[in-house]
Amino acid sequence: MTNFHVIQGAKNAEIVFSDHTSCEASLVGAVPEYDIAVLKVGGRESNSQQLRPLSRGTSRNLQVGQRVFAIGNPFGLDFTLTSGIVSGLGREMQGVAGNTIRGLIQTDAAINPGNSGGPLLNARGNLIGVNTMIASPSGAFAGVGFAIPVDSVSRVVEQLVKYGFFKQPYLGTSLLSESYQSQFSRQTQEQLDGVLVLSVEPGSPA
Repeated sequence: MTNFHVIQGAKNAEIVFSDHTSCEASLVGAVPEYDIAVLKVGGRESNSQQLRPLSRGTSRNLQVGQRVFAIGNPFGLDFTLTSGIVSGLGREMQGVAGNTIRGLIQTDAAINPGNSGGPLLNARGNLIGVNTMIASPSGAFAGVGFAIPVDSVSRVVEQLVKYGFFKQPYLGTSLLSESYQSQFSRQTQEQLDGVLVLSVEPGSPA
């Protein structure tokens, strides 16, 4: 899989392996709202038989300060590894489709143009996210990068492989996160149960 913005507008795709051999790939499906696309490796059977998937971790128990590693091709420098920490969790950024992508992992591991679609790994080498964008006034690395959590990636990719599209449940509300709700409860000295609705999107099911 890769980011949707990596293959957006492309008529064909080619995958280059670490031994510098390559093969064509076809698009299985894409979800611009999550900036995720799935490609099917084709062509050379020898390459296909040598492929090994990354060990998949989980993103639900990540902690700020946790060591992470990013792999990508920044500025065309193939197979570059950078390291850093998880700088924040639950971040929100505007995606390529114009919508807000929620729940992003923030990291200070160097992410630059060419890192998009590459893996974010934990210290055990398990996949915990997919690098997708940076926040920078200059367009280059400024210490603030973002990755799509692997739990979200897995949910989307599994449906793309099975159906060719993503069946997304949709309510149309914006809710206060549990951490802010706990903080609000302490400030008001009242225990707030359930969820706090911040807004309801007009015309949505909610």
